Amino acid sequence: MDAFTFLLESLDDTACLGTLLADMMQSAPQVRALLLQGDLGSGKTTLTRSFVAALPGGGQAEISSPSFTICNEYPTCPPVLHCDLYRCPASLPDEVWDALDADAGICIVEWAQYIPEAALPKEFLDIRLDSCEKGRFLTVMAHGQASQALAQELHTAWTASGRHGSRTELPLFS
Repeated sequence: MDAFTFLLESLDDTACLGTLLADMMQSAPQVRALLLQGDLGSGKTTLTRSFVAALPGGGQAEISSPSFTICNEYPTCPPVLHCDLYRCPASLPDEVWDALDADAGICIVEWAQYIPEAALPKEFLDIRLDSCEKGRFLTVMAHGQASQALAQELHTAWTASGRHGSRTELPLFS
């Protein structure tokens, strides 16, 4: 499996990557889950905000962190369920189980490390945000064939735009 790492030097870079990802996911209907991991303040909600805003209907969505509500639904096309599992490390809310299993809509989950393996969909992007001296590193690991193609396309478009990105081969066994 390949990992693709992007250097996000500013909030604008994070927003641009979120917008680019939203545009590309509209032509990848098999990929319906973005599972986000990262420390508090690492940019998970910022990425989600730009992603949702770029979808048709995103201008009408009031995009905010679902830290207290657990899940927010946005009236976009396709619809988005945005979840934050920070306060749910021991149990996955039913609506998240349902959204991860659904073919319609997109499910974006912050603190995705709390999702049990049995709930993971066949196709998803595992996105990790980490702070660094120059901003943030965003690492995408694709799970599933369609997700792999989407991650490769995102990486190619990002580097073609003159932004920073790299491809890292991961060991098969860790």
